Order: sequence, then structure tokens, then C-alpha cells
Amino acid sequence: MDPGKPHAVPVPSSPQTDGLLDAVIAVSAGLELSEVLTRIVRSACTLVGARYGALGVLAPDRDHLMEFITHGLGEEERQRIGDPPRGHGVLGLLIRDPRPRRIADITSHPDSYGFPPNHPPMSSFLGAPIRVRDEVFGNLYLAVKEGAPEFSDEDQELVVALAAAAGVAIENARLYERTQVQRQWAQAVADVTQALLEGETETAALGVVADQVCRVSGARACAIALEREGLPQVVGVVHRRDSGAVEIPDGKGDFGTLAGPHWEQVRDVRQPLLLIPGEQQAAVAEIVDDVVAITGVESSGPTALVPIVAGATPVGALLVCWESADQDVASGVLGPLQEFAQHVGLALVAASAQKDRAVVALLEDRERIARDMHDHVIQRLFATGLSLQASGRLAQHPMVRSRLEEAVGELDLAIKDIRQAIYQLTPLPAPTGLRGRLEELVGSYTDVLGFAARLELFGEAVGITPEQEQDVAAVVREGLANVARHAQATSATVRVSMGPSLEVVIVDDGVGAPATGRRSGLANLAERAAARGGQCAVSAAHPCGTRLTWSVPTGGGAAPAGRAARPGGPWSRA
Repeated sequence: MDPGKPHAVPVPSSPQTDGLLDAVIAVSAGLELSEVLTRIVRSACTLVGARYGALGVLAPDRDHLMEFITHGLGEEERQRIGDPPRGHGVLGLLIRDPRPRRIADITSHPDSYGFPPNHPPMSSFLGAPIRVRDEVFGNLYLAVKEGAPEFSDEDQELVVALAAAAGVAIENARLYERTQVQRQWAQAVADVTQALLEGETETAALGVVADQVCRVSGARACAIALEREGLPQVVGVVHRRDSGAVEIPDGKGDFGTLAGPHWEQVRDVRQPLLLIPGEQQAAVAEIVDDVVAITGVESSGPTALVPIVAGATPVGALLVCWESADQDVASGVLGPLQEFAQHVGLALVAASAQKDRAVVALLEDRERIARDMHDHVIQRLFATGLSLQASGRLAQHPMVRSRLEEAVGELDLAIKDIRQAIYQLTPLPAPTGLRGRLEELVGSYTDVLGFAARLELFGEAVGITPEQEQDVAAVVREGLANVARHAQATSATVRVSMGPSLEVVIVDDGVGAPATGRRSGLANLAERAAARGGQCAVSAAHPCGTRLTWSVPTGGGAAPAGRAARPGGPWSRA
């Protein structure tokens, strides 16, 4: 028999032919791959009278077995034996040289690897490869011939014939399984797109992304990192399959920025990476440790970093981890995960564009309303007011004249209210960064002060935390409010210096700070400075006026209680 022609099926004598046909019908009944593989093993044992049977599925590297389906062993026996074989000894012989093998006593064979503890004794052996087209899918292993010391040549021919038919059944089952998986991924893409375009919040929509990744890929956990100001930031959409829920720590939407040398090595890679702990460089172990810390899983299994892109624009990345025994599963879904991540990137961009269009439409509508109010309502009220004023000059009775003057005053107030509403309907663009925030804040005190305070900025706002920005805004607000209330000044200057220390100086040319009186605002500023290792002081300015000086270091202070500081670590807050 030519092993190179697996589909040349021999036809045995009549009783054996009936058994073979029954076996072929049995293995072909159904499309679920797991059921098909189980039927193949069971039918092979029945066909040749074997007490034990197994089907070993080859891993993608063709070097070991990734799945081992057995027949003849109970569940308790399998548990006592332990992990399934990987393909050593006689089992590995068929992997290295895929052709039928018949052995009278497996224990005496030169390639015998021995049996693990609690394994039942086995002597006679019959093995044959199962091919799907020209590719070896796996091997069929049979042991302990019932009623005979060993398997016969006729048994070997029957098993080879059954293996050929099994290859066809497996191919059909794999096509069906591939179709089902494609349907799952397509449904996942549809669900994610709908969630991103219709969801109330981005975090909730990305929670659907993480949930779908775990469900379809069989991963244990998934987290999502999105680009924020040029840095990949892990948002609060960690999903663990065992908990079945999206988790957002401390009610916030981020875990921190992915920083550190080990992340810089993989940031610019635009292809999915599968990291296997213990088999690569030290940077891989650090990345895997970080992902484990984010997701909260305890195992150190394979971890995938899948870039989320929209065209050539990086949007973020999927961080996916599996159980330690799922390396082959992770390798198999890496391609579909990459396609899924590309769809997610397009959906994110589309959702962002949709929100931008909604904002633009809202602003245009508000601008139209404001324009109509200005061009029509205000003009009519103004004309009515002029008419009433003219009528008031002609009124002879003092009460009528008084009533007309009151009506004109009310119209003036109404016009002012409408103008204020128009101003609120057409807001200026929101300021960005510390510089824009301070410009808006200082400008808002012009009416209160009676003059425009001067703003001077020195240095770049690098390394300044959001909490420090809030402190600076509070200092400027309190300082200008004190100038307006007490100084009787004609000018004021706000100087903000950003560098190794963050310093705010507010100087006015007024009458000076009162010697007595309530100073709760300044006490609050002093407490803010002390809490961050800085200081706050009020002194006289020359030749007149008051100087308020508030400064804190920007190089990072002590870590919050219960949490050690990690300079340069991977989770520095953005």
C-alpha cells in the first residue's frame, strides 16, 4: 500500500466492508468538529475491536499534539493520569513519520517513552495518520486488540480506510467551524459598531469590545489602550471572562499611561505580537507582568498586543491574555483579532466623527437662534421702546408718563437678558491646556476689576499634573478677587513660571492688604501650597500695592499613602 496516496481506499471482505461502511456513516453524521473527532475514535475502536483509542490533533507547528481525544478511559482515570501526552515516544513516531504503524508490544519498542503513573497497561498498538487533503491533521492511535495478541494486516487496512473517510468528515467539520467563527466575528463587529455609534459613553461601548474579544477568542481577559495626547493610555474597560463584567477601578476611566522602555520597544510595531512568557527577552516578561497587573489575572499565559488602527493612524491597542495552556488557541485567533481590531479602529473614528458632526449641528442651530433673536426680537423690542419713549413725551398725565417710563425700563432689561442669552448660545471655543485656561480666567475678571489684568507666562507646562493646574487656577482666582475687593487698584499683573517649581505671583498697585479682617481665602492657598511641599506669602509691593507669591515643586512629591512611588515606572499617571 502506497502511503503517499491516502485516498486510495482498499475494499476488504464483505463482513469487514459492512463494519467499515457503518463506521464511515457514523463519523460523517454531524458537523461539530469536537463531535466528529469523538465519533472517529469510537468508530475505529468498534471497527477493529480495540479496547483503547485516541486521536491526537497536531499543533500548527506540526511538532506536538495540541488536543488528545480518548475512548475507553473514564473521566476519573483521565484525571489520575494527568496532563494529556504531547507526542513523545511511539506517538511522536507517527508525528515524525506519518504512515501506518502496527506494533505487537508497545512496551518493547525502541521508541517507547513509557507510561505515566496510573496509566492502564497497554501492549498491542495500531496507528495511522489522518490527512485532510495533503495535510496531516492528526493521528489515530489504537491499543489492546480484544481477543487477539495483536492487530492484523486486515485491521490496519480497515483503519487506513476509515482514516481516509475521517479526513473528509474533518474537512467538512472544519469548514463549518470556520464559517461559524466568521459569523461570530462578524456579529462581534456589528455589536461593537452599534455600541460605539449609539452608546451613551465611550467607556461603555469599549466594554462591549473587550467582552466580544473574550467571548469569541476564548481569552481570559482583555483590556483596551487608546492613544491620548500621543501616549497609549489604558482606559477602564478591562473585561475578565470569569467575572463576566467590565471593571472600572475607582470609578475613573483610566488606569494610567503605558510608559517605560519595554513599552517603547513595541509601540511602533504595527503588527500583532504574541508574547510567550519565559521564551523571549526580559522586556517581554515586563510587558506581560504589566498586562497581568491591569487585567487582574493570576496566570502567566500567552499575551497578545494587537494594534487598533484606522488606515495608517494608530488609535490604540488590544491587550489580550489567555490561560497558560492556550498557546495554540492564541496563535490561531491572532489573524482574526487583527481584522477585528481594524474594524474597531474604523468604528472609533466614525463614532468620533459622528459626535463632532452632532456638536457642529448643535452649534449651528444655536447660532441660528441667536442670530434670529438679535436680528428680529431685539430690533422689535428696541423699536417698541423708542415708540414708548416718544409717547412718554406727549403724555400729559404724570401717572401715564411714569407707567411709560417703567415699561421702557423693563424693555431695556429684557433686551439685556436676551443679549446675555445670545452670548451664552454662542460660546467661545473651550480653552486647551493650562495656558488657555489661565487666559480665559484672567480675562473673566476684567469687568469685576474695571481694567484688564496682565498675564505673563514663562516656561512650558510640561510635567504639570491636573491637580496642580487646579491649584494654579484657584490661586489666580483668589488673588484677583482680593484685588477687586480690597486693593482699589488701577492695574494688576499675573505671572506664572513653569519649570522645576511652579510659581504664581500676583502684583497690584493698590492701597495694600488690610492689616486685619477675614483671610480664609489666603489660608486655603497656604494649605494648598503646604500640602504639595510649597509655600505661600503676601508682602508689600513697591512703590505701592500688594504681592502674592505661591509656589510648589513640580518634580513629583511623596507618593500617596499606601502606594509606593515608582519614578519612571510603567504606570505614571498622565
